[in-house]
Amino acid sequence: MVKMSRKELHMLVWLKPMTNIAREIGVRDQHIAQACDAYDIARPRPGHWQRVQYGKVANGTLLSSKKYPFEEMVLIGPVNSRDHRTKTLQASSMSLRQA
Repeated sequence: MVKMSRKELHMLVWLKPMTNIAREIGVRDQHIAQACDAYDIARPRPGHWQRVQYGKVANGTLLSSKKYPFEEMVLIGPVNSRDHRTKTLQASSMSLRQA
């Protein structure tokens, strides 16, 4: 697992392809994409890096702080399904107790 802020992850995904980032930090590119989706971080559309390679200027998108703050820490890596299920069950049992 790799931990970084939303702001750092946003800068990285607009700086270079996710496959390169994944190789550098030791995770799979799918994990980076999942983290971006989970934390409301826009990522380049398919073909973005090819357009950049051929000199077409492609602007990135701004990072929104409506849902999460810029400095929110993001965990990137495989999700242990057992841990995920346990956390989900704990959250649902807590909400039942509060109701």
